[in-house]
Amino acid sequence: MEAEKEGESEVLAPAEAFLKSKKGLPKLTSQIADKLSAMFKKSLTKSLGVDPHNIEGLFAEIQEDLHKSMRDWWDIHDLLLYYSIRLLDSGGQPQFHEVASIVVPAVTGIISVFKLSEPLAVHGEVVLYKDGVQANDPYKSYLTNEQVIRHNLLAIQSEVSQKGTEEMPNLAFVGTFLDQQDACPEETPDQKDERLHSIITEILPERTQQCVISNSGSLQQVIFKLNTRTPSDEDYQTAGRLKAALMSRSQVKPRNLPLKWCGFEVALRKMMEKLGRQVLSLQECEFIGYKLGFDPPSLKACLNYLRELHILSFYDVLPNVVFASCQVILDKITELVTYSLELKKRDRVSTGVDRKFHQQGILSLDILQSEACSKHYSSKYFVPEDLPKVLKSLFIVTDVGPGEYLMPCVLEVNDILPSPPVPKGNVRSSFVLHFSKKSPMLGIYCCTISYLLTAAGWKLLTRDGEVVQVARNSITFELPQNLPGKLTFLDPLSSYLEVAVDLQSVAAQHSAALYKEIRDTFVEAMKSAMQTLHYEVRTPELSFLCPEQSSRCSAFPHLATLNTTHSLLTCSRSPHCVAHPLTPDQKMWLPTPAEGPEKKTKPRRQKKATAAPPISTAESATPSLSCSSSAVPPTSQPPSLSPQLLPPLPLPPLLPTLLVSSELM
Repeated sequence: MEAEKEGESEVLAPAEAFLKSKKGLPKLTSQIADKLSAMFKKSLTKSLGVDPHNIEGLFAEIQEDLHKSMRDWWDIHDLLLYYSIRLLDSGGQPQFHEVASIVVPAVTGIISVFKLSEPLAVHGEVVLYKDGVQANDPYKSYLTNEQVIRHNLLAIQSEVSQKGTEEMPNLAFVGTFLDQQDACPEETPDQKDERLHSIITEILPERTQQCVISNSGSLQQVIFKLNTRTPSDEDYQTAGRLKAALMSRSQVKPRNLPLKWCGFEVALRKMMEKLGRQVLSLQECEFIGYKLGFDPPSLKACLNYLRELHILSFYDVLPNVVFASCQVILDKITELVTYSLELKKRDRVSTGVDRKFHQQGILSLDILQSEACSKHYSSKYFVPEDLPKVLKSLFIVTDVGPGEYLMPCVLEVNDILPSPPVPKGNVRSSFVLHFSKKSPMLGIYCCTISYLLTAAGWKLLTRDGEVVQVARNSITFELPQNLPGKLTFLDPLSSYLEVAVDLQSVAAQHSAALYKEIRDTFVEAMKSAMQTLHYEVRTPELSFLCPEQSSRCSAFPHLATLNTTHSLLTCSRSPHCVAHPLTPDQKMWLPTPAEGPEKKTKPRRQKKATAAPPISTAESATPSLSCSSSAVPPTSQPPSLSPQLLPPLPLPPLLPTLLVSSELM
């Protein structure tokens, strides 16, 4: 048996290797096939309009291929050498970092990529290539390399807080453009290593620091330095060390799996290859399952297990569709991000739907049906109208009109202009919700917007049919209860989010009840956003900005600290600033004594997985798939094969390694 060939993206899958052994795929009797044939032909033709002879023929080819591969076999213990690592590229654009942890909820590792030719604190230049051709005008990322690195570390710490350190993700740092390192004299590679060491020890406790893969065996030198465009032999050796480290660290405890689960995975992949698509119907999966002797409960358990490995993905909103992996949805998001950047590159945006998407992030079915966004669609299983259903269930988009959806992650960061003077008699008041330095922030703003528009039923403020203000860092809503005024939600890309309310004088008498409703809605929305992003759920703390903002502290907005009696504000940066008493409006944002303080959500440690369990998804946007047994009546179901179990082999439950890059190599 040969190991992975140079340049291939995957190591030979253990399941496929096992199928080549003499204990592989059980032979199917003609009696079982005959009993099922008529029922499947009738069911598939009626429900999907699929040519049943085509499916029977495809499965016959797959079965023949598998039986041919069984002619040569090896001792089962040879499989101990083989592992499968899946790499998912999240892209270098900040738009992907906003949604990556929603689509890919758990990974075994993160590879953070940055250029050695620029400082870590710089806002890197983003260039997107499509089919080898530059697709956009270069623009500065609103996230610095250091911010992305901090987010990755915080995301790992958040996962460890929920699951413990036994299976915590790994983190590696790759510095590219090694041949151009002299272009950054203000921060040499050694100084970057020193900076990374400082950030790692600041964020991760000592017991968690072992997740960092070091190039030298020490946290003093963690960067794998590569020249990826014109690699030398030394670069290949460095990449080989990183690959070996990922492979060795990704080994996890083995699980005992039924033999036929391995056959199902391979048969499913071969079916997709022969059909030439990454989307299958549930009936097609059931067809393969029943051919291999699955009953509905065991097929459901197998599908959920494969979803845990990100080999498959499926969603409640599309109960009849199974995707080859979460990469399908990532690819669709990539298309939309690419299209938005292509629109920005054009001198003029011709159509109204393009202009709305370019300027306001509002997506229409016309765009989803265009040639630029046609990847992975299937006329019978996955059509353009289905994509918003999936993205809405993940709080990536939200309805804003008939056939229109706001996609916050594609919005641009705008300059936040000073607010105009408050008209006489009107009220302007604001508060901030800030997070612990141990909490990841990326994605919460966009996800909160989707929650407010979907679950809370809020509306964007419009004037003459046009949205007044919508950007990645600033968006304006109508006030709840249809009160006159507006609410602005701001993200200064710091450790807090700001909410500002402009209330007209005629509505000032309702301010107490209104403030409580706004405060409680935002707290609930942000906690839901953390849950959707698979972060540890923490209740954000309510506070205010420093009212001083003078030369004694900072000219830039920053947090103030409330005293224990909630009566005074003091600057969090400078001890020389004067304490300010809370205004009556500020006091109305605070919970009353009758309400009591916010209860902090304690992290719940997840239980260890038992042998091949279905995934628990009581609160997930991608719940367990229910397999219908209507295709085959109970009297016609094949007898379930004996529950043979593999010996304890290190077959994955390997979750895929997510490649998170802050630039494109």
